[in-house]
Amino acid sequence: MGRRLAIAIAVPSVLALGYLAADVADVVPGFLTAEPAPPVAAPFLTASPAPSSSMEGLALTDGTGADAPLPSPYQLQILAQELRDDPRTGTSTNVSVIDLVTGEPLADLDADEPQVPASTTKVLTAVAAATALGPDHTLSTDAAWDPGARTLTLVAGGDILLAEGYGHHGDLGTASADEIAAFGGPSVANGYAGLADLADAVVDALGTDLGTVTVAVDTSDYPGPAYPESWPDYALQQGYAGRVTGIAIDEGRLTDDAYAQRSDDPVGDTVDAFAALLEDRGIDVGTTVTRTASSGASVVASVESAPMSDIVTYLLRDSDNTVAEQVGRILALETGRKATPSGAAAAVTEALDGLGVDTTGLQLYDGAGFSDRNRITPNQLVDALRAAAVSDDTSGILDWLPVMGVEGTVADRAGTDDVVGRGLAKTGSLTGVTALAGLIETADGRWLVFATLADGMPPGQPRPRAAIDEFIGALAGCGCEG
Repeated sequence: MGRRLAIAIAVPSVLALGYLAADVADVVPGFLTAEPAPPVAAPFLTASPAPSSSMEGLALTDGTGADAPLPSPYQLQILAQELRDDPRTGTSTNVSVIDLVTGEPLADLDADEPQVPASTTKVLTAVAAATALGPDHTLSTDAAWDPGARTLTLVAGGDILLAEGYGHHGDLGTASADEIAAFGGPSVANGYAGLADLADAVVDALGTDLGTVTVAVDTSDYPGPAYPESWPDYALQQGYAGRVTGIAIDEGRLTDDAYAQRSDDPVGDTVDAFAALLEDRGIDVGTTVTRTASSGASVVASVESAPMSDIVTYLLRDSDNTVAEQVGRILALETGRKATPSGAAAAVTEALDGLGVDTTGLQLYDGAGFSDRNRITPNQLVDALRAAAVSDDTSGILDWLPVMGVEGTVADRAGTDDVVGRGLAKTGSLTGVTALAGLIETADGRWLVFATLADGMPPGQPRPRAAIDEFIGALAGCGCEG
């Protein structure tokens, strides 16, 4: 293939931010379990040395050649077996490690066996959406005007990260300290487009002398269910997930907290907020309703979401369950299916098939990994990651995954000098399930793609996580040529 991975992480010169915020699927032991989760502690900052790195940027580059030594498959197989034999994991710990450049298998412990993947499911959702739709794909929230019925309809286009006021459109220069403290930085995706922008565009198109208008919202493209049947009730109650609707302000959060309580009616809240913005601009609003846009309506204004690349970065870095499920449904709709969990599963599977991933045994019941009915093999995870990484269109996945020891749900994972800033990964946790999938650079400069899935264990995350972290550290420190 004539390619080599050159990775670099730009690290601030100031102290790195520490994180104690519970993560939806990956950080706090007990979260995403069948048991009641403990109350979420308020996040606070801790000072720690910033990981050092002389590298800047993150990309696959042409013309450099795969000149770093390839690790010995025999040595890596020994490392994988040691992980399985570790008393902190168990015999159901299955592993796949492949070479990024060539795709050559380097370690395989039942890597074709489907297992409960937890939040590593989000890897497949993100890869499928980004490859099938393209990283520049955006979601349009439209306003359609029917002059005969004097009805202005807010047409849901799948953006559940709308700002109630003006969107930031990618300019995060005014991000608050609280936003920066959460997970490793503010999200480009959240609040990219705003209802105030749309209200201004409506006034520019129609003026304000419209008489008394009805403001409607059309969510017919997103039939639900708003809360997947496979998701536990406590996740909604404790703010770990929200209702998956065709349109929402900040995923229906009722406060600015990452794990805020969620609205019972995010669609209704959104249309009410839009109506209030129109009234502020001089349009006389009579009532707000939920209905399909009439045949006499035409689109007069639109706002666009952040690109899909930023949306999948958000769902991978912060392990956002609501957005992950929504992205799967968007993919379903854009590929001619209903925006439902089953439609999303079919769309993700089709996209992976198109990438050459063997989907035998793949079972998906949600796009986030909450469902314990999901089944994914370690090979499906590594093959999907590699397929995206080596494609010119989606090599940006190497920017989308969170950096180990630096950000997101892996900010405190495998934090040794061998690993920090040299690995990218997505975590996964359910009761009795611990998973990790991503990429790691060896001591010789070779990039590997890995997936470890462990299920059927006693509840509790610290022990299996520590064992997996040591395995990743061994891969990173490997100078084990054949």
